[in-house]
Amino acid sequence: MFLEKNFWGLVFLFCWGAVFSQENRFKTTNETSVKLAFNKTNEVYKKEVKKTFKLGGLFDRFRSEQLSYLYTNNNENLYVAEVYSSLLSSITIVEERSENFIVNRLSINSKYSDYAPSFFEGELVFASSRNANSFSKIVHELNNQPFLDLYTTVRASDQRSIGKLKGEINSKFHESSATFSRDGKTVYFTRNNYSKRKSKTNQEGTILLKLYKASYDNGKWRNIEELPFNSDEYSIAHPTLSKDGKYLYFASDMPGSYGKSDLYVVEINEDGSFKTPRNLGDQINTSGRETFPYISDKGKLFFASDGHEGLGGLDVFMVLPDKNGVVGVYNLGEPINSTKDDFTFIINEENKIGYFASNRKGGRGDDDIYGFKQMTLFPKYRPVTKPNTKWQLERVIELVPNKEATTSL
Repeated sequence: MFLEKNFWGLVFLFCWGAVFSQENRFKTTNETSVKLAFNKTNEVYKKEVKKTFKLGGLFDRFRSEQLSYLYTNNNENLYVAEVYSSLLSSITIVEERSENFIVNRLSINSKYSDYAPSFFEGELVFASSRNANSFSKIVHELNNQPFLDLYTTVRASDQRSIGKLKGEINSKFHESSATFSRDGKTVYFTRNNYSKRKSKTNQEGTILLKLYKASYDNGKWRNIEELPFNSDEYSIAHPTLSKDGKYLYFASDMPGSYGKSDLYVVEINEDGSFKTPRNLGDQINTSGRETFPYISDKGKLFFASDGHEGLGGLDVFMVLPDKNGVVGVYNLGEPINSTKDDFTFIINEENKIGYFASNRKGGRGDDDIYGFKQMTLFPKYRPVTKPNTKWQLERVIELVPNKEATTSL
């Protein structure tokens, strides 16, 4: 608490040192922070903080290091140099700031596609085509990307903590977009139309996407079941469960859709059976692509779309009513959205931490996962004003397992 109250004094010292080289500034600031224990200069130098935001991100790096120092300062044997080295290796690679979000690219990303994060009992589950076995290497040579599998990590900044989901979920084709029941015993996920070790195609020879479920049994995911409303002639993908577990939302291009893909919901009966899926309507769905729905712990619906007005490619939107109670959508804006594809958004609104994927410039691979901290509350109602630009989808997120084309919603 003492360090926190005197944080602004350190900020001034950091800004004052701007006449030195960047590395000297960091060295001087870290040494000074330990020696002086943050002098009581909070209010005096608040104006100086605003200036630091214009210094090429130096303030952001400084603050990340100081927060990490606070985390480790109870170990009296750690020297300043050791703390500094640890901080640089633990902070994320890219940081973007806005009034609403602080966004960081995670170090778990690979040179391939990483996306579709989901929460599961303190772990982060995500889809990745980083598979390095011999079969995947052959696929990579033919199609530029290995197959997608579902992975998990307990620390979103540590490559060593990454492993595949255990059990029968991952097959020789694609798996992605997992959502878990609150009791942790059931998972719904997306897979290519593949069962009994064989893939199936529609009349045009295309391998489509289907939803499956599995149950957690003795530390492994088993008992894979295809959901009954799947079809061999259209795709159903990217599930998310409502907070109470009674409704499953997903994306599909089934007959009756307004666009390339729409958002749907199906009610889950108490015995585990399903009612008839229904379209969420034209207030949400457009002639474009609506996909990757997500229901937060507060019950808000988020999704990706290229059909609503946005910044470019797929943007992340939130369903909001206007002041008359009419349901509409709200663009989350920068830095969550960019001129590229931004999708698979998830958030824990209780602690305001979340993740999403993007193929924006500066990433390590095809698609990368980013973490973020929400700084302000979401609006209660949909704003009247809308973004001024409307861009077309620049890239369809492809899932290409073999020579037979595969669609993605």
